[in-house]
Amino acid sequence: MRRGILAALAATLIGLGNAAAQTVEWRFHNSYAPTRPESGHVRDLAADLRQRSQGRFVLNVFEGNAMNLRDADALRWMQTGTPEMGFIWPPFLGRDDAAMSSILVFGLVRNATELNRIMPALRESLSAGIRRWNIEPVGFIQLGLLDASFMCRTPVRSLDELRRVKLRVGSREQVETFRALGVAAQIVPQQELYTAMQTGVVDCALYAPRFAQSISLQEVAKHVISSGFAFPPTPYVVMANQARWRALSNENRELLTQAVAATEQSSARFDQDVAADEAARERLRGQGVTFYGTITEAEQQAIRTAAIATWETLMREAGGQGPAWKQRIEQALTAR
Repeated sequence: MRRGILAALAATLIGLGNAAAQTVEWRFHNSYAPTRPESGHVRDLAADLRQRSQGRFVLNVFEGNAMNLRDADALRWMQTGTPEMGFIWPPFLGRDDAAMSSILVFGLVRNATELNRIMPALRESLSAGIRRWNIEPVGFIQLGLLDASFMCRTPVRSLDELRRVKLRVGSREQVETFRALGVAAQIVPQQELYTAMQTGVVDCALYAPRFAQSISLQEVAKHVISSGFAFPPTPYVVMANQARWRALSNENRELLTQAVAATEQSSARFDQDVAADEAARERLRGQGVTFYGTITEAEQQAIRTAAIATWETLMREAGGQGPAWKQRIEQALTAR
């Protein structure tokens, strides 16, 4: 009887041990507020993985920067194993990896067709860049296509008219591109943009009409023409600590990869981006904003030519694989 009891107890302990070994819990760092679309994608990823694994692989998502980790440090904290997972927008990595931060610039991508054309080269390059830091790129979350327009105090209908005013942009590469086109461009932080436009510090802003109401820009910039380009739609890279990734079972690696791939697919809603932009324009028209369509094809080509020259300079300065990545992506962009 005693031997039977001991055998039963041993079997129970082994069963409990196996059950514990089959359950994996990881922390996923998310610096964005819960209301951001990116946060919704991450929550969907965690729910999908839980369902695929029947509750045996759990991502505990920490939103709103609850882990107090800076995006600029992502390539550093991702190597520590705390957290096991996270995601990052490559432009935030400029201090540690200039090539990844400049992998796309404004003036390259106009629409979903062009983005889909370069996406394989973009994924390949970003994956190689992340692996250089001994971090595992699990997949991507797609950033939407945001129409980049010139929102102005007075009517501006062409690139030539834009040369007669002062333009606000959001990054160094945009400054360099527009200066090459003869446009006086300067960086103004978003929180200062309304006042800068109101007081005439700048006359126009390169901005997304979809988000104009978030800073009431439509009150001081009632004349809008589209540049024909989207803001750089560089995807977010979903990353895992490499040691923890390698410690996963083959099954769990496959389940996680599948869940991230499904999230990438669901986040690439480019047809909805077009509809959202048009809905935003309609709301702004109701508030007295006038839209003048899009600059000409020749003007768009001028912007792209200047942007590629800026891109060449940035990637050459970045060194490493930067020039090769630029060449690979540009070849995909211009392929027919």
